[in-house]
Parts: sequence; structure tokens; C-alpha cells
Amino acid sequence: MSPQEESSFKKICLWFLIGACFLLAGYLSFISVLSILIGLRSASQPGFWVPILAGTACLIPVLWALIRITKLLLAQMAEEGIVRL
Repeated sequence: MSPQEESSFKKICLWFLIGACFLLAGYLSFISVLSILIGLRSASQPGFWVPILAGTACLIPVLWALIRITKLLLAQMAEEGIVRL
């Protein structure tokens, strides 16, 4: 494999990894927002705060991890000259 083909393959793999991270984060964010909405809809019932707390407790780390992983991968790609930032 030539260096250009290796770089192209690595670029595709890193973009695929970023896309997979966004898909996973989107799925987890959807579940978290759904949990929060269910908690808000059942505000008249005791314990309505549990799904709101669970959704928030999942949503914040997911978004934080997504931002960190994306920054890390883009920095690595920029360092190797795969992408220009």
C-alpha cells in the first residue's frame, strides 16, 4: 500500500469513526430527551422527577464526550495532514 493510499484509508476510517460517534451520541441524546419529556408529561404523578434526572444525567456526559472525542480526532487528523482546520 502506498503512503497516499494509506493516508486515504486512514482519512476514511477517521471520518467513519466521527460519524459513528455522532450516530451513537444522537441515539443516546434521543433516548435522554425522550426520558425528560416523559417525566415532564407525568408531572402530576409522584416520582415524576426520576426520568427527568435520569435523562439529564445521561445527556450531559454524552454531549461532553462527543465534543471531546471529536476535538481529539480532528486534532489528530490535522496533525497528520489529513484535514486542514
